[in-house]
Amino acid sequence: MLRFFKRKPALNVKIDQKLSLALMYGAGPKKLQEMLDNISLSDGQVVSFSEIWVILPMPERGFSPEQLAEVDLSHRGEKFGPNGETIREMIRDTYHCKSKDEEDKFLRRYLAS
Repeated sequence: MLRFFKRKPALNVKIDQKLSLALMYGAGPKKLQEMLDNISLSDGQVVSFSEIWVILPMPERGFSPEQLAEVDLSHRGEKFGPNGETIREMIRDTYHCKSKDEEDKFLRRYLAS
């Protein structure tokens, strides 16, 4: 999962392997900058490295509905962030949630990871 500064996250995606190969085999600075400005995701999106806020590895097949249902949400109201935000508030802001259901969905995914 990739979280961005200004838009909804990209879920269940992989970053094109070409980027890791370029890093491994020493692509020059010009080529590397070009690749970082045009990162291809498995869902067809192309993003710039500068847009990415956080990369959170998730299980390759994601989480089952049963696994997500088992996540303990009892701590969602506790202060957690550097400015006294709750975990729920942080999830709402970083995932750009529009409803409580959406917050719960992403909160469960985050805590399960």
